[in-house]
Amino acid sequence: MTLKTVWILLFAVFIATPAPARDILLDDPLDDEEYDAPDKLDWLEGEVQVPDSINSDDLQEFEVAANETRFRYYVERNSIQHSADGAVRFTLVIRSSSGAANSSYEGFRCRERLYKVYAYGGGKRLTPMPGGKWEPIPKDESTDYRATLYDDLLCNLQIGEPNPIEQAIEAMRNNIKVGKD
Repeated sequence: MTLKTVWILLFAVFIATPAPARDILLDDPLDDEEYDAPDKLDWLEGEVQVPDSINSDDLQEFEVAANETRFRYYVERNSIQHSADGAVRFTLVIRSSSGAANSSYEGFRCRERLYKVYAYGGGKRLTPMPGGKWEPIPKDESTDYRATLYDDLLCNLQIGEPNPIEQAIEAMRNNIKVGKD
């Protein structure tokens, strides 16, 4: 598949997706005024393998605090990985009430409250997006799925490391916060 074909497909996916679903994946976290960039980079990212497809039978739904019923949020259970570089990576799927699906493969650096998007896609496939940068995770859990995943499920805020995968999945399943209930 040529690069031109990939861009045409991505353009078609974004055009066909309702605007609110696009906006939630393309949120600009730099609008978060409380973020302070790390002063020095003493962290080295390991090699990342982006999955080609999404296993819809392996999706675990999780709740975002003030979400109306417009969107449903899922993490692919078997995609959650703790890497040697200390990051936690996962596949995310967001479905709108109309049935449209956006997906991404993302990583969190729990110690620094940063995220990175490695790939975007629809409901079945992911397309790598080279050149992604680590960005701050917004702090508003009521409207932002990344804040919910970071604060309540995937990261242990006390020690700055990923929570155990099974605990995170169990918390998603039971709509609780890891270590809080």
